[in-house]
Order: sequence, then C-alpha cells, then structure tokens
Amino acid sequence: MLILTAFLLIPLSIAGDHNQLTQNTKAVKGIINLEEWDLKIDKVIQLNGEWEFYWDQLLTPEDFKKEGKEKPELTGYMKVPSQWNGKVLNGISLPAYGCATYRLVLKNMPSNQVYGLKKNIIRFSSRIFLNGSKFMEDGNPSKDDGEYRSGNLPKIAFFDSNGGEMEILIQVANYEYINSGIPVSIVIGEQSTILATQQKNSLLEFCVFVILGTIALIYFIFFMTAVLSQRKDYSLLAFAVLCLILAVSNAFTSERPILDILPRIPFVVVFKLRDFFIFACFIALACLMYQLKKGILSLRTTKLISFVFGVYLLAIIFLPIHTYIRAQIFIVLLDEIFLIGLLARTAVLFVKSRRKDTIEHLILFIAVLIINLYSVELILLGAALKTNIWYGQIYIICFAIMVIFLLFLRYFDAYSTIKSMSNRLLQLDRLKDDFLANTSHELKSPLNAIISITDSIIKGVEGPVNHLQAQNLSIVVGSGRRLSNLVNDLLDYSKMKNGDIELYKSSIDVKIIVESVIKVYRFITGGKEIALINNVQADIPAVYADRDRLTQILYNLIGNGVKFTERGHVEVSAALYQDKVKICVSDTGIGIAENMQEVIFKSFEQVDTSETRRYEGTGLGLSITRRLVELHGGEISVKSSLGEGAAFTFTLPVSHGSPAAVDETTHYEPQPGKTYEPDSAYPIRIRGDLPENILVVDDDYANLQSIINLLKMEKYSITAVNSGQKALDEIAGCPDTALVILDIMMPDMSGYEVLIKIRERFSLFELPVLMLTAKNRIADIVMSLENGANDFAGKPFEAEELKMRVKTLTKLKTSVKSAKDAEIAFLRSQIKPHFLYNALNSIAALCIDEPQKAEDLIIQLSAYIRNSFDFKKLDSLVTIEKELELLKAYLNIEKARFGARLNVEYDIDEYLNILIPPLILQPLVENAVRHGLMSNLQGGTVKITIKKLTGSVSFIVEDNGSGISRAKLEEILGSNVETKGVGIWNINQRLKLLYGKGIQFESREGAGTRVSFHIPV
Repeated sequence: MLILTAFLLIPLSIAGDHNQLTQNTKAVKGIINLEEWDLKIDKVIQLNGEWEFYWDQLLTPEDFKKEGKEKPELTGYMKVPSQWNGKVLNGISLPAYGCATYRLVLKNMPSNQVYGLKKNIIRFSSRIFLNGSKFMEDGNPSKDDGEYRSGNLPKIAFFDSNGGEMEILIQVANYEYINSGIPVSIVIGEQSTILATQQKNSLLEFCVFVILGTIALIYFIFFMTAVLSQRKDYSLLAFAVLCLILAVSNAFTSERPILDILPRIPFVVVFKLRDFFIFACFIALACLMYQLKKGILSLRTTKLISFVFGVYLLAIIFLPIHTYIRAQIFIVLLDEIFLIGLLARTAVLFVKSRRKDTIEHLILFIAVLIINLYSVELILLGAALKTNIWYGQIYIICFAIMVIFLLFLRYFDAYSTIKSMSNRLLQLDRLKDDFLANTSHELKSPLNAIISITDSIIKGVEGPVNHLQAQNLSIVVGSGRRLSNLVNDLLDYSKMKNGDIELYKSSIDVKIIVESVIKVYRFITGGKEIALINNVQADIPAVYADRDRLTQILYNLIGNGVKFTERGHVEVSAALYQDKVKICVSDTGIGIAENMQEVIFKSFEQVDTSETRRYEGTGLGLSITRRLVELHGGEISVKSSLGEGAAFTFTLPVSHGSPAAVDETTHYEPQPGKTYEPDSAYPIRIRGDLPENILVVDDDYANLQSIINLLKMEKYSITAVNSGQKALDEIAGCPDTALVILDIMMPDMSGYEVLIKIRERFSLFELPVLMLTAKNRIADIVMSLENGANDFAGKPFEAEELKMRVKTLTKLKTSVKSAKDAEIAFLRSQIKPHFLYNALNSIAALCIDEPQKAEDLIIQLSAYIRNSFDFKKLDSLVTIEKELELLKAYLNIEKARFGARLNVEYDIDEYLNILIPPLILQPLVENAVRHGLMSNLQGGTVKITIKKLTGSVSFIVEDNGSGISRAKLEEILGSNVETKGVGIWNINQRLKLLYGKGIQFESREGAGTRVSFHIPV
C-alpha cells in the first residue's frame, strides 16, 4: 500500500507541473489570438500549440519578408512542447540531429505593458528573434557542424509591447543530444510575475543546495571526530559524500542556481557536471547502503555497481556529449534495476524484521522508496515531461531526514548496547573482585601451613636433613613466600576497590619505622653490592599515620629499589614541607623511562613486559602504595631517568602529638620471595647413568630445580644454566648435547633469540629443542615452531607429559646420530675399485724390475686398506699421527702410479699431541690429487701444512692444479648431497657440528686451490 501510494505521486507530479498555468489560449497553425487574455487573472501564459516548422532551415525575420519563390517553404506544423525527432512532416521523417526554425505570431497583444519571456529547454542550441530583432541566444545554432556550439540553459528576457501583432522566430540546432526540439513550454507574462517566479525557483533550489551541503559538512565532521576517537564509521562518510553529491547535482539541474555564483562556466562543462554528479549519486548510495545495514548489499554487488557507474563517469569526463549520451539509456535502465532491487530487498527486511528492528527497517524502506521517486523525477525531467524538479527537491530532503533518523537509531542502539555491556562488565568486575578476595583468603591458611612446616623441617624438627634436601625445601619455602606476597597484594587490591581498608592512625616516628624496614632488607639483598641508608634526621617531626600501612609503603618502595638496583645504594630521607613530612626513597638502579612514570602506578602494570624481562612481580605494589598514601591524605610522585636511578617521594601529615613507643617488630611483616640460588656457580652439572646429556635453560631457579629433579629420576645427565648466553657457551663447548630444554622468558636473551642462534649451527635433527613458557599462548607456539623448535610445553607442566616429550626428542637425536655414524662408516669404506686396480697394476709392473719397491708398495696399500676399514663412530677422535699414517700410505701409492707428475710437500709442526676427527685430511688430499693435479698432463705439487696457532691448530691442503670455479664450489658446499656425494660435504658438516666452523676454500681456475680449517685446542 505504501509503495502504491508513493508511485501515485508520479502522475500527480506530472499533472501538477502542467496545471500550474490555466489558460484557454492555444496556437493554431502558427497563430495565437490573445484577445481574451486577461492579465489580472492569468499573469503568465504558455505558448503551447501548433508552431510553424521549417526543417533544415535557419531563417531570420528578413526571410519572411520575401515574396514568391524566395519565401521560405513551410515544412508543417510542430506542436510545442514536443521533440521533433521521430516525427513525420510532409513526408519527411525527422532525425535527432539537424536544424529547424519555429515561428509563432501573437495577435491582439495587450498594449502598454512590459513583458517577460522565459525559455526553459531548447535542445541543443537556440536563437530567438522578437518582432524582427534578435532577442535571446543560447549557444550558436548553425547548419555547419563546425560552427555549431551547444547551449541549453534557462533564460529570461524582457520587452515592451504597444499592442497589435508580435512575431516570435526561434532557430534551433542539435548535433549532440539524443532528443531535439522544444520539449518544455515557452512562457510569456507580466515582467514582475516572470521575475518573481524565476527568483522563487532559484532561491528554493539554492536553499536545497545549502541544506544538503550543511548536512554533508556536519556528518563529515562527525566522521573525522570518530576517526580521531579510533572509532571509524564509514556510513557517516558515505552519507556525507552522498549529501554533497546530491547538493551539487541539484545545483546544476532545472534553474541551475550555481550559475548565479559562477556565471562564466561553459555550457558543456555545466552539462557534463550535471550528468557526472547525478550518476555519481548511485555509487555513493550503494556505499551508504552497504555501510548502513548488513545484508542489504554485499561487498561484491557494491564493487560491481561502483565499477559500472565509475566507468560511465570516466566516459562523461573524457568523451564528447554526443558519444557518451548514447549509452545513457542503458545506464538509466541499470540504475532503475538497482533501485527497484534495493526497494525489494528493504521490503523483505521490513517484513521479516524482529519486533525491535521494525522501526529501523521501516525507515530504511521509506528512504529507499523516496530515492526511487527522486530517480523517476530525474527521468521525467530528462524526458521533458516536467519543467522543474520541485518534487525531486522535496524527495531529497525527505531522504536525508530518513537517513539521519537511521543513523540516530544506530547510535542510540549502540549507546544502549554499550550501557548494557558496561553494567554487565561492572557486575563481572565485582564478581572477579569477590572471587579474588575469597580465593586469597582461602589460600592464606594452607600457604602459611606449607611455609611453616617446610621451614621447621629445614631446621630439623624431625631430624637432620642433608644439604640437597635442605636446598630443595628452601625452594619450596621461597616459592610459598612469593605466592603469599601475591595473595596479600590481591587482598589489599580487593579491599581498596571496595573501600574496605580502615586506617588506625597514631603518631609515628619516621626514623624508627624506616630503620626497622631497612634492617629486614639488609638480610635479603640477594648478595647484591647495595648499601641501605637511613638518612632520616632525628629532628623530623612525627607523622599521623597507620603504623602497619606506613611500614607496608616503605617495604614496597625500598623493596622496589633493591629489586631494580644491582650495585650502589638505596637511601631513605625526609624533610618538613609546610604541614606535611616529605619522605623520599631513592636508588641508583636502572631508572624509569619518562613515558612509563605514570603507568607504573596503575594496577597490573610493569615497566618491562618483554620476553627478556629480568624482574618478576604482579604490578600491584606501586598501585597499592599510591592508594595507601592517598588514604593518608598525601601524594606520591617519581622522578627518574633511564640508567640514573629513581626517586619516589610521598607526603604524610604531621602529627601534633608525641610519637608512641614503637618496638622494631612491626605488625606488617611481608615474606620476601627470596630466590634461592645453588651453592655452586652455573653451570650445574649432574652425571646420570644414561649417555644423553640434556641442557636445561631457565632463569628461575625453582623451575630449574624442578626440571633437574624430574630428569634425575630418569637417569639423564644434566647441565643447567640460568641465561641464554651461558646456554650458547655450553653448546659451543659440548656439541654432543642430546636435547635443549629452553625457557622463552629470560633476562639477557629471550628463548627465541637463543633458538635462532642454535639453528644457525644445528638442524632440527642434530640438536632438538623443547620450548617452555608460562604464557602458553598460540602465538608463542607458532613463533617457537617457526624459529626451529621441535616441541613445546607450557608451564606449569605435567611431569609425565614432560618426561615423554624429553624421551621422544632424545630418541630423535639418537636416531639421527646413528644415521650419521652409518654415513661416516660408508664414507670410510669408499675405496674406489679403480684405485685398487691401478695400485695392483703398479705393483705387478714393479715385481719383475724392482721387487723391493713392489714389496714396500704392498705394505703401503695394506696400511691404507687397514686404516680405511678401521672406523668407529662419528664422534670418535684419532691422533694426528694415525691420520697422517693413512694419508702417507695413500700418497705413496699415488706417487708409485704417477711418478714425477706428483710432488708432495709436508710442513708439519712437531709434538702436536691433539685428537682430530678421523678421515678428515685424506679425502681433501685425494680431491687435490685427482681433480686438481692429475687433470693436467704435467701434474703438480700438493702441500700439506699443519701448524699450531694460539688456541687452535691450522690444517691447510693446497695445490697448483686446475682450480675450481665459483659455481662448482657452491655446488660442493651446498645442501644437495645427492648431486655431489658425501666426501667434502661430510667433512664440512662434521667440522661445523663439532667446532662451529667448517672448511674455507680459496681457488682460482688455472691457479690451484687452497683448503683450510682450524681445530681448537
């Protein structure tokens, strides 16, 4: 019903437009008799009816003064308003492009009157003559397409009339638009009435322009405000752009009020701007509907509409009018399909909407219906079925109002949702606080029991305990006290939020309280070189405060200074400031960045939240301290710079009474969570029954000890360190480590950094790594595996689970090691059949002529074969003498074969009593002989150099043979073993695995090759 009612407005709009002027005068065969025109009743009349029409002729008043054959030939009579294209006159079918002259004679014009004549639309250029004189011109009508210039703007002009007859002659030409002629009535009437009507129409359209422009500006400001508030809402931007486009398109339509401001704009530009903004509306509308309500338009549909209309907008910009206008009917059809589909979609949403969404969907449906009506108005105006767009302007304003209502509804709904969520969050926050308080209370009793009983066992209540037992029990006590401190902080935090903390104030001597706190901390500085200084003067007046809470404040601030200071001092001083005492706790620690100095006073906030943070804590201490100071009526602040320490200053009111006697055992007795370190320095080494050595890396000794105890029960050998750098040093010194258990969060280097360093030297199979973290997040798992971890376990871990993961990874290392042992065994057995054949041939040749030399050669071959087959495991080592024995046996055999072509030089230091990996020199020398020297007919020299250097022994094999190209060198040392065998690559890999550095090659084609490596001693 709503749709039917709305579309009934279309014929009413057309009828209303044509019935604005009621008159009985009509042109008949080019003549209008105005004898019955009463200016008092009809101040304006339309010159409608039959006009004389002269096709393909641009006639002037002089042409109609001619007689006989020279007199213009009448083609027929053309109705005005109408378009001539498609009409048939005098047997001629009139096309859209061409020129013609319209002529009308007005008889019995009322005399002594100033009249106005208004031309609305004459397509697509015109020139008007009135009583023989040129009266008005728009563009330049011409039969020559080159001289033709388009022009089609609403214009008015005025003239005097003394009565009698008046001739109106209109030249019209069109070579661009799809329709031609005079499609809208020409109006004549009293000057004041014509002028008033023109001004009223222009003012109305200008007002619509201003209203829409203002709405666009307001909503653009709303959008920018939302952006600055980090809450982007693109529906605001889409609506602002749509209102701006509608405002501009309206300003270039009908009376075109924008031309009153910019009168010099050429008509072609005006026409293109009008078309551009009209069709740009539909892109903005599609974007608005997509952003305004999910489900109306999909992103794909929005992109498709934007693309199609965007292409047409480019055509409007770059193509002439007569070219792009031909496609306009298809674009208009597409536009109507889009709008009707949008209307149907919103209607379905309205019908299916839930009760709470009914109003919103109804307003949305009405808005889309209105924009449909506005589109129809534009089509009617373009088809000359309407002369103005008053109804369209009303539709635009109504559409804007509907969308404003929709946006307000969205924001009210969002506000309601936020309010509901806020209430829910407050309720959950209260439940969380209650849970923390209840849980903390429940934890205190068992924690105190654990600490007390464990402490009594350490002190020998049930008999003496050995050193290792005492150390493990001390870790339990330390961990319990850390948890107890956390529970106390949570209880205080909960009480403060609920306002349950009561202060029992009295007169307190500041110096005595400070001294009592410092005495406690002197015993628990963790071996740090820190001086604790009480610089509070004796004449400082007493403060009016709660003794326990003041002690708690000092414990937190002094403890904070001790925690963040490695060496130096923590000093407490005080001074009188007006009616308050200002107490300062300063240290020479790491300092606090300026941007963090306010953050640290917030709950659960810490200066360092990175993976490498060194200092533990919940981030509640300073938050509680600030609140306690404020409850006393004081203030707390901090001054600090990075690397220069920090100074916390707080104020307390001066007491006007004498301080009460205070014993040095304060009521507030926090249990500092001291970290119990092992007696021996890191690394901690434990020898087990199993050969696999596991490296455990964790900066928390309690965690470290728990893993050590677990692995000790499984009989593993264990090395434990507390930092990433120490872990890398251990791996460098002991490359046969079977597994690394690595914590992610450590002080000097994060676990990720250590893992990356490990993977630079060892593959996943050569050294497995098991990562541990307390956060247990998906991101940690992904990052660990991406950087080369074999497995991952969260803390706290299940003992059985960790044992199985360790067992699996150590088996992996053992399997890979076995494969490597098989590889080296294979390498050692690589005695080439052709080498044996050549050696035996050489021996056979010497048996007749030089039997003694043949016997020596047999002995050398026997030694070579025996040493080659005498292999052990990959990790076995041999003396330099044994390796040289194999090398010399090989070279003697080769010298017997090649004679003078092979020269061998040795430069070896004496007394080199070191062990080296087996079969590491002979393959390099064999490679130099076979591929370097013997590839040349003249042969060459191979030189073996072994020199002792500072901290290492240098091995060099060099020849003056054919050399190796860079591409071949990269292939030899690359990772694709299948393409090059196992000799050089295997040696390089073994050296890297054992010592961290492989072979260095220096070679130049035609100049020889130098191969070197170093073995540390």
